[in-house]
Amino acid sequence: MESEIERNAQDWFRFMVDTNLAPGLRALGFFGVGRRFRIEGPKHWGEVAVEQSRSFTARAVRFTLHIGVMSRDEWTEQLRVRPYYPASEAAKAQFMGWQAPIGDVVDVGGFPIGELWWELEVGRPFQALAREVLMMVREY
Repeated sequence: MESEIERNAQDWFRFMVDTNLAPGLRALGFFGVGRRFRIEGPKHWGEVAVEQSRSFTARAVRFTLHIGVMSRDEWTEQLRVRPYYPASEAAKAQFMGWQAPIGDVVDVGGFPIGELWWELEVGRPFQALAREVLMMVREY
């Protein structure tokens, strides 16, 4: 899978997101680009954001997911009383709704596991890792 071009951790991470995570999220009904994906329901918007750790090396990147849900009615009401709020999709997640790192909703024995980070090393196959991340989105 690796080409002759030497990739660093950032390149390898972007490659995994572009070739595995983004298509997998789209297959689950999400839309978006880069590292932020949304899904629309009749009464709510949902969001998954892929967040990279600030601490990374040339050989590895750590990342997690942040998830969020916002009521369509809540957003409409906020625009009515605060028309200065930007009307973009990205702004919706910044001002209201429920948000949490995925580790706050993944539980073991009825208790959230808390911090949940995955690590991607340059050059290592990432298909199984991407499937695990997508399974977490689907399940939780």
